[in-house]
Amino acid sequence: MNERIRTVLMNGRGQIVIPEEMRENLKMKPKEALVLIEKDNELILKKESDVAKKILEEDNAWALLSLDALKKAWGKEDAVWDKIAREGTQ
Repeated sequence: MNERIRTVLMNGRGQIVIPEEMRENLKMKPKEALVLIEKDNELILKKESDVAKKILEEDNAWALLSLDALKKAWGKEDAVWDKIAREGTQ
């Protein structure tokens, strides 16, 4: 397991650059989708493909995805979610 610590600067728009050697080691490609997780006052950055693979490997993968999480991710403007939420509370 490779362990590295690097310092990067965040610009005014909140952007950072992932150092080249880290991108190469993790086999990251341009425009790769990443997942940013806030947990216990820390930011965790993971490749979306790795997160999806882990979810699909779990026996109870779909139970991990709560109705509230999906509703937040896909927006409140969708009338379908409002209907499901109403029916789910009855």
